[in-house]
Amino acid sequence: MGFSLELVTDALVPGAAWTWRLALVNVPEAGPFSEYPGIDRAILLVEGAGLLLEGADKKKRDVPKSGKALAFAGEEPIVARPFGPGVRDANLMLVRSHWRGALELLAAGPHALAGELLVIHAYADTTHVSDPLTGTWWLAEGETLVTDSPCEATLQTNGRALAVTLHLPTQTAMTGRARRS
Repeated sequence: MGFSLELVTDALVPGAAWTWRLALVNVPEAGPFSEYPGIDRAILLVEGAGLLLEGADKKKRDVPKSGKALAFAGEEPIVARPFGPGVRDANLMLVRSHWRGALELLAAGPHALAGELLVIHAYADTTHVSDPLTGTWWLAEGETLVTDSPCEATLQTNGRALAVTLHLPTQTAMTGRARRS
């Protein structure tokens, strides 16, 4: 339906199998979403006037422009209806048997984040991330940090960042490491 730009994934090489994936998707016209059995999805509007999702039950849901993402099962038949041109969404996909998680669009100010795995993508302006185990990071617009230790993300006045919080179903502990891309 639209063009996807994969921001970050746990795939070892491009095109390989993944258990989580964060992407930006352009939605130029109304049409069905691809169905992904066994995948949990979360979606946020990051650009454009709006995006409406309609399920097989004809229930209509607006995609949020801020805060927590709209979550749904990947096997659910969904039709997307953009409100005009220039609609772009952030799309998180998780293999249900491996991860539980959430996607959120952060605005200006400090935000405490914790999970087995965190993904912070500076969508607009710069984002300052303080991680007690791996140090301090400045993410320029378009950069992404992946870490498995709690941190605080502080956004500038016009800043926006995508924050993904992932939890293992078994709550297995991990050690502190960070990766920036």
